[in-house]
Amino acid sequence: MKSLTECRKEIDEINSELLKLLERRIRVTDSVAEYKIANNMKVFDEEREKAILDKIASLAPSDMTAEMTGTFDSIMNMAKLHEYRITSQKSPARDGFKRALETSHASDGVFVVGVQGVEGAYSEMSARAMFPNADIRFYANWSQVFAALESGEIVYGVLPVENSTYGSVTDVYRLINEHDAYIVAANCLKIEHCLLAKQGTKLDDVREIMSHPQALGQCAGYISKHGCKPVSATNTAVAAETVSKSDRNDLAAIARIDCAEKYGLEILERGVQDEPHNATRFVAVSRQLEIPSDADKISIRFSLAHREGTLSRILGCFAALGLNLTKIESSPIPSRPFEYRFFLDFIGSMRDESAFDLICALSDELGDFRFMGNYHEISEI
Repeated sequence: MKSLTECRKEIDEINSELLKLLERRIRVTDSVAEYKIANNMKVFDEEREKAILDKIASLAPSDMTAEMTGTFDSIMNMAKLHEYRITSQKSPARDGFKRALETSHASDGVFVVGVQGVEGAYSEMSARAMFPNADIRFYANWSQVFAALESGEIVYGVLPVENSTYGSVTDVYRLINEHDAYIVAANCLKIEHCLLAKQGTKLDDVREIMSHPQALGQCAGYISKHGCKPVSATNTAVAAETVSKSDRNDLAAIARIDCAEKYGLEILERGVQDEPHNATRFVAVSRQLEIPSDADKISIRFSLAHREGTLSRILGCFAALGLNLTKIESSPIPSRPFEYRFFLDFIGSMRDESAFDLICALSDELGDFRFMGNYHEISEI
């Protein structure tokens, strides 16, 4: 039996030999990248990579197939990143990103910010956290917020995109993409729902509970436990305002505690959400791409055909660069059967050269690619 020292010495010798071969392997990609640029070819050649891995699997010792294919998959990812660094220099997206990096972004400025709902809405609370001195304007629905953004009536719109217990707000993501808006800031807000009713109402009197569908979903267990009927409203604060104007004592609203004083309601119970650690992520969107100096999170969207290995090979690039994915979500594309649109959030900054090059390359490489923003997220949980 070899000693551990002998084994380590042998490994060091092999590593030295491998290093020379790997450098040679990656250096060849310089010529590959130049050829692909000249011939308008993409770096990611799915069929070529699959063929290489299939060949490796067929040549590898039967007891090492997984180890060998996994190792070569990683080698190809690193070589691909090297190609991306070269091809990204020719990307049409570079100038736009550079301009955005130079755009001033003053979160403490005095400008108009639009939110959906009425005073007391969680969106208003989140907007004030992101833009303390902003003039807040209220709109009946999310579409109106985007219409105001496009008309120039507001500078930013603040909208909910994800809840920790009820998932993504898909309609907001759809509107962000339909209106080509960009995320410029985000806020993760702790959500404590309260049950509010007209003065003198008892909990046992309540038969219907009104709120936004997301809030109703977050409190579904509570509502069911009390045998009440959920009633949808466009916003939690709108629900509170509606209850205040009603002459019913069997109707209550789920909203934030501030709405009790604002609309003269009684707090029947606090913390009625099913999960105590309940939080909603809000984003501020703009018509123009802005990248603030403290930006540390990037959101992108792209599409891929539903074939084995396509997503993992793209994600391998992020892993190779040490970029931490914080969210990955997919949705089918109705007009393109068996193709999916992916939404990715990851920790990173476009001021980092490796992230910048990767995004430039992917913008040319992937179908339906859209850079959704590089921004800083405030967490209040």
